[in-house]
Amino acid sequence: MNRKDLPLILLLVALILAWPVIYPRLFPPRIDPEAPPTPAVDPTERPDPVAPPDLRPPVPDPDPEPPTVPPVDPAPPVEPAPEGEPPAGTPEERVTLRSAEIEVTLTSHGAGILEVRLLDYPKSRETPDEPVVLDFNGNPALAYEDLPGFGAPHPFEVEVDPDGRRAVFRRRTDAGLALTRTFTLTETGYVVDVEDAFLNEGDAAAMLPAHRIATGPMRALPGETAVRGITYLGIDTLAAGARPDHWGRRLPNLFGPQPRGCATRPPPGTPQPPVEVDAPLPPGTPGHPVDWATAKNKYFVQILHPRFGADAAEARVRRVVDPREEDDPAFHPGRVQVEEVAVALRFERTLLEPGEADRERTLRYYAGPKKLDQLSALGHHLPAVMEFGFWSPISRILLRLLTAFHAVVRNYGLAIILLTLLIRVVFWPITHKSTQSQRKMQEIQPLIQEVRKKYKDNPQRQQREMMALYKEHKINPLGACLPMLIQIPVFIALFVVLRSAIELRFAPFLWIRDLSEPENLLHGRLFGFSLNILPLVMTAAQYAHQKLTPQGGDPQQQRMMMMMPFIMLVFFYSFASGLVLYWTTNQFLMLGQQLLHRRRTQAKSGG
Repeated sequence: MNRKDLPLILLLVALILAWPVIYPRLFPPRIDPEAPPTPAVDPTERPDPVAPPDLRPPVPDPDPEPPTVPPVDPAPPVEPAPEGEPPAGTPEERVTLRSAEIEVTLTSHGAGILEVRLLDYPKSRETPDEPVVLDFNGNPALAYEDLPGFGAPHPFEVEVDPDGRRAVFRRRTDAGLALTRTFTLTETGYVVDVEDAFLNEGDAAAMLPAHRIATGPMRALPGETAVRGITYLGIDTLAAGARPDHWGRRLPNLFGPQPRGCATRPPPGTPQPPVEVDAPLPPGTPGHPVDWATAKNKYFVQILHPRFGADAAEARVRRVVDPREEDDPAFHPGRVQVEEVAVALRFERTLLEPGEADRERTLRYYAGPKKLDQLSALGHHLPAVMEFGFWSPISRILLRLLTAFHAVVRNYGLAIILLTLLIRVVFWPITHKSTQSQRKMQEIQPLIQEVRKKYKDNPQRQQREMMALYKEHKINPLGACLPMLIQIPVFIALFVVLRSAIELRFAPFLWIRDLSEPENLLHGRLFGFSLNILPLVMTAAQYAHQKLTPQGGDPQQQRMMMMMPFIMLVFFYSFASGLVLYWTTNQFLMLGQQLLHRRRTQAKSGG
């Protein structure tokens, strides 16, 4: 490899490291620019399913057709069960189920979930005794929708077991259709089993129309920050026989065409996007039901997992409203930022003859942390919720090593340092050979300059002679770049892990209060900026390492190498402190290795 190409290679390496942040900003998912914004839907009047916006990446097909929800067969001539009006002023009864991990508050109005309290996770650093609360009071989770007589605010009779882990809700309509709904906290943490048993006690056949069950809304928790371009609010679906789909980055497309580029804005007169949208997600393969669907934020997730699958899934998204929209009706917010997400599962209609029961309605509901061991215990590919993606094998290994080190040292900052040390030990043979290769390259620089001068008018001959020199002195021209290139997958996998690892949430280390966030010292006091010390320490260590690294004779290459620490500073300054700690530790270990090699070389020369 020509050493003049090294600056370009290093620049490409830096670009790869920053690509998870840059890509979503420069290349948002493609959408149809002619498509009108999706209209807002009144949650009390949900339309029949229609062809959804195509949220999937574009395919080479020149005439693609958007996926559509299969039409429903004509209904038999049976009247649906009458809904009836709930008695005026029927008091609401709330009951709470409790386990060691969660408290679930249920309501008798619609037999849904009003809130879930996650007892092991504090709401903030300042209130360690106050747990995280997933609040669904505005839109109860798991309440039936579009099912006359059984949705909110229809009252159910409630019965709770003495142990507080099981509650039974019962309701019977005037037409004789009865529903018994049972909530049970399982021994598996954060899991609620929901069993619904319908029974037609009337004299005529009753039709259960198409209906939905949804999660509660998910929002970012107070105090959370996000790396620009990284999406945390999201929806996942899995159709049987397929791979999981992650819709987080594509959800803004539901609000209409999104401008490209940071400074691009819609043309004048563009109508404002709706505040809320409900949209069916593209279904899976016909005959393969939706196995599960999730709504999640940075650290926590709700999972709906029906026993026999669902016919379709629906995204429910609310965007951030710019205050200027209220003052100026013509103001267009430009790029949409998602504020709230939920997901609903759709079930097709069912006919019940007199005396017939439908008892095969079992739903597993998970409301808890995005934690690998918890999700792995549930099976059904649920660890995909973590979105490790292509790097999943490496990410899982790193996360398990991190938690194993934490079990020993009881501090995640020290665990990250030990993990970094382990990685350096694994890569030691490669980096050691790289250092030796750099030294040999420095030693033969006079010979290389002679070859360049002698064959300056013949690049092909010059390259052959330089390769002959490398072979004669047993030098690998890629040796200097190989260690960094090999570590890129490890670095990206660790970035994927630490960007939303709940293990680091509120984890302190030295002056850092939260390894999952930037340090944010003197927040907003430095001309609107915050002070992050660790990235500065990282830059100093990397600069010192560059000064000690043998350099070639090309001045342009040397200048580029000395700029790299400051380029990395720009990339790392707003990253989570845990990730910066890993890279800082890595730089100090590389610096120590360089000093050790230099001392040994000097000792041999002196001897």
